[in-house]
Amino acid sequence: MSQSPHAAHYFLAARECEISRLDNVLRAGKLIGQLSQLVHVLQRERGSSNIWLCSEGMLFGEELAHRAAAVSQSMSNLFSDLPALPPASALQPGAFRIYHRIGSMLMALESLPELRNQIHDRSVSHQRAMESFNAIIQQVLNLVYEVADIDADGQVASALVALFTFMQSKEYAGQERALASAGFASRCFSDSARQLMVELIAAQESCLNSFSGFADASIISVWSQQEAKTSEFERLRRLACTGVPGEEDTVLNWFALASQRLDMMKIVEDKLINKVMHLCQQSLQRVQSSNLDDPQTLAGVVVTPEKPLAAYFAASAHHNEADDDTGLPPQLNRSLLNLIQHQAHRLKTLDNELAGLRATLMERKTIEQAKALLMQYQGLTEEQAWHLLRKTAMNQNKKVVEIAQAMLDVSTVFTSTP
Repeated sequence: MSQSPHAAHYFLAARECEISRLDNVLRAGKLIGQLSQLVHVLQRERGSSNIWLCSEGMLFGEELAHRAAAVSQSMSNLFSDLPALPPASALQPGAFRIYHRIGSMLMALESLPELRNQIHDRSVSHQRAMESFNAIIQQVLNLVYEVADIDADGQVASALVALFTFMQSKEYAGQERALASAGFASRCFSDSARQLMVELIAAQESCLNSFSGFADASIISVWSQQEAKTSEFERLRRLACTGVPGEEDTVLNWFALASQRLDMMKIVEDKLINKVMHLCQQSLQRVQSSNLDDPQTLAGVVVTPEKPLAAYFAASAHHNEADDDTGLPPQLNRSLLNLIQHQAHRLKTLDNELAGLRATLMERKTIEQAKALLMQYQGLTEEQAWHLLRKTAMNQNKKVVEIAQAMLDVSTVFTSTP
């Protein structure tokens, strides 16, 4: 007759699964840090390239080589942390998305040498160069979102949402730096450039509002103090939004101030990544040091023929149930029962606090899919597709995600168009 299954084995297995899950989050956090650094240096190369192109090769010539070297170093660091491919026989179906995202990012990064040659020879417009950098950076950010699409508890999930929204705000800020750099360098702002400046500022504010709703108060305070010191930056922002070219050295002042702001955003971004890691490490330490590791507890919890789990109940016949409303022996109260209660509470908290995360990610995916449709079937750039979605939403007094979803609902119109 086979032995009956024992609860202790399953709870121990559950604890090992929890440890494995937290290890995965920690590894993801390390990779996100590398991706964040790559985005940061790509953003700077994008801005420097715009100044070089729009100054007709008069400014930032030496800077381009430094920026390319920084990107190459960051790529090398990132590649060493990418997950290794297992043998084909060991590939897991669930890994499809992350492998696809890695492949898409690597393919985008492979276009950098040719893009740099075109920039160096000034055979590409600053608009086209910026669009290319935007597309590359977006592929890196897409991998960030995929890597972080993990089973996280409430606190970690909130920290991840704060990180996502802040990283997206920083990318809008990077696009703003590059766009205004081009205008100040060429001493000309087109109507579309000024409109895009306004939209990029609004998009940053929207992301920062979401960030403030999820981030730790101390991190919000760090960012708020930085934003209070940007009066000159705001003045130059207004010049760009109104199309005023400024003085000859305005482009250098703007780029320096915008870069200081982005460097500060990188510091805050690093703090957000560290917050995620810290929360995971705390959880990991709690699980690893739980009472399930107590030899006195495990002496009877680990199942043996000589001392089954039921022996705990017999050994505790003298226990006063009035002292403990669970009615269970103190050994179980301190270990297995606590784990049961903790897991139940964590799942309930997860359902509540991840609702916002799921909505945020689903809205983003819906908007990205709608933009892809417009780009594929209407021949629009990513910026033009986003502008059209926002304009349509404002005209109809609806949210962008509502317009995007409506577009996806009638997507057969696009696919059937000759």
